[in-house]
Amino acid sequence: MTIPRIAIIGGGLAGLYAAYRLHQLGIEFDLFEARSRLGGRILSTESGGFDLGPSWFWPDFQPLMHNLVAELGLPVFEQYTAGSTLVEDQVAGVVRKAGYLPGNASMRFEGGTGRLVEALAASLPSAKVHLNAALTSVRLEDQGVRLTFSGEQLQVPHYSSLWLALPPRLATGIQFTPGLLQPDLQQLMAVPTWMAAHAKYIARYARPFWREAGLSGDAFSRIGPLVELHDACNEGGAALFGFLGVGAAQRARIGEPDLKALCRAQLVRLFGDQAADPIEDYLHDWAADPFTATEQDQVASGAHGYLERGFSLAPPWGDMLRLIGSEATAEQGGYMEGALGAVDVAMQVHHRSAGINNPLRR
Repeated sequence: MTIPRIAIIGGGLAGLYAAYRLHQLGIEFDLFEARSRLGGRILSTESGGFDLGPSWFWPDFQPLMHNLVAELGLPVFEQYTAGSTLVEDQVAGVVRKAGYLPGNASMRFEGGTGRLVEALAASLPSAKVHLNAALTSVRLEDQGVRLTFSGEQLQVPHYSSLWLALPPRLATGIQFTPGLLQPDLQQLMAVPTWMAAHAKYIARYARPFWREAGLSGDAFSRIGPLVELHDACNEGGAALFGFLGVGAAQRARIGEPDLKALCRAQLVRLFGDQAADPIEDYLHDWAADPFTATEQDQVASGAHGYLERGFSLAPPWGDMLRLIGSEATAEQGGYMEGALGAVDVAMQVHHRSAGINNPLRR
């Protein structure tokens, strides 16, 4: 194989960012995404652009995100925190307390984090992006890496290398020939996928009535089902969002309609009768998403997982395969910043192997 061609598996932030950088450098690639949409764990509602996945980034200690947002010219704003915080428990009920003062500016995207996905995708040749392409097996041949996808058979060439923009646990579900060594599989399986055990709820309203009452929208509950809530307003409208404290198995038993009803009832307890009838509400359970969560992810680990620094697959895959998902880096694993950092490391390795002395600088 004389022309390097990279296959990127996963169209979340890591995969899109990798494709974006490779395209800038004129390096041949194809991006394959198992879902019918791009974004991975980034998911914003079509109406209002409210985030059902990650919402925030912190420029003070996430320079890669800060620089990429500036490079793409995306409008951002600081999370609303003015006003009192509510705390709820069984003994005291709902108590109003002094507002939460974050130590670092928490920034959000106007129109939702999905705007970041849209901007990256718009920069790529459409012929290089393939949706509904779930990778099932990878075979190492003399000509390079051969990929097989489920469902409709894609006509794909051999690739010089494979970049997996997936949570490490999902990578273990791919059939490799020759197979990955057991110690490598064990290390991949040991890394929890951030957000995979969680569910997020959003209620949209005509106006931010809680602000009018001197509330920030921040609330913390020991009763639930929402354990942490925040203001989700943006230029698209007014909303509150919260993380469910109910475990994945219990959520599945209760069902989405009843969970939504329980969330609405809690919003009334916290914010009053005006919260009873949102214009619309949304619930996304990431634990029920097979392209995010595995069986091992059904219970939240409570921590951001990551592969140990310097992890590399044993030969022959160590030279052919790069892990570039958010959990593939020891630096801010699980965060959007971690996804960008993992890609940058892969880019540096690619430049060294290709003998390029001046990799792309930003």
